[in-house]
Amino acid sequence: MLSNQHFYHRITRKMVVAFGTMFNNLRLHRYNLAGTTEIERITVPLNYVTKEKFYQRITQDPKLEKEVQITLPRMSFELSSIAYDPSRKISPYIRQFGALDSTSLKTVTMAPYNFNFQLYIYVRNTEDGTQLIEQILPYFNPDYTMTLNLVDVGNPVDVPLILQSVDYNASGSDGAPQELRILQWNLGFQMRGYLYGPESNVKVIRQSTANTFQFNTSNADPQAFLMSSGTGEYQTGELVYQGRDVDGASASGFVSSWDTVANTLVVNDISGSFATNTRVTGAVTNTSYVLSGYRSATDYQLNNITVTPDPSTANANTAFGFDVAIQNAPNIT
Repeated sequence: MLSNQHFYHRITRKMVVAFGTMFNNLRLHRYNLAGTTEIERITVPLNYVTKEKFYQRITQDPKLEKEVQITLPRMSFELSSIAYDPSRKISPYIRQFGALDSTSLKTVTMAPYNFNFQLYIYVRNTEDGTQLIEQILPYFNPDYTMTLNLVDVGNPVDVPLILQSVDYNASGSDGAPQELRILQWNLGFQMRGYLYGPESNVKVIRQSTANTFQFNTSNADPQAFLMSSGTGEYQTGELVYQGRDVDGASASGFVSSWDTVANTLVVNDISGSFATNTRVTGAVTNTSYVLSGYRSATDYQLNNITVTPDPSTANANTAFGFDVAIQNAPNIT
């Protein structure tokens, strides 16, 4: 099975309701022959029904003599298809988050899908149809963006509604005099929304710790030396050098740290160039090891960065800041 957890976010229903709400309050004004005086005002009814069924209902009573009549103008719409949108592919590691309690979050995955709708306008005369069309088309250039709360996890999302086609059809215009004349406008739309997976719970991250390297570009910055054979223990702060003595040293610097396990000597304030396969001597402790190589040509300062929320009880629904603690080598605990 795809999932042992039942879920239903009613996304399709919400998309249909949002689309219908866009067009459920259109008004039609009719004027006298001179077009100067309003003589009638109609709020155009809107139904969720397919084009074929609605057209059949209208043509069943062309003279509108039955007790239950359908008068024009009217509009209907339908959801015609749902299709995956590869151009908006989302990494499975990207999720929506929302607060569950003080220690946990609820999260859902999301996938981009396009919801294709058809809007049908039925009128008796050309003027009614063009009046309704002109109340719709200016809002789409070619899209109109709606902000919808599709799931109760995370923030509302922006859903573009894109106008893709406008078609016109006249039925009964060239038929017998008793044939019902219906003018139809068919508008195609695409809503670029999302479908969501089941909700899952995760713990709130209360602390984030990272070790970073600060890259150095000058001899004044610490350099990491890899040492091989030798004796003694370098002392933090003592002068180290290469050469017969301090006065005739070809290179010198001061000890920043000494790692006896990794045999790594960190030296700063360097003067001259330290050569490999040559001993590095401590002026105070007389420690002496052979320099075999470098950890990197331009590093090394290790930093430990710890980030915690402030206050520590903050959750997804709380305004909070951050406390940042930084420890520099060699004083990292």
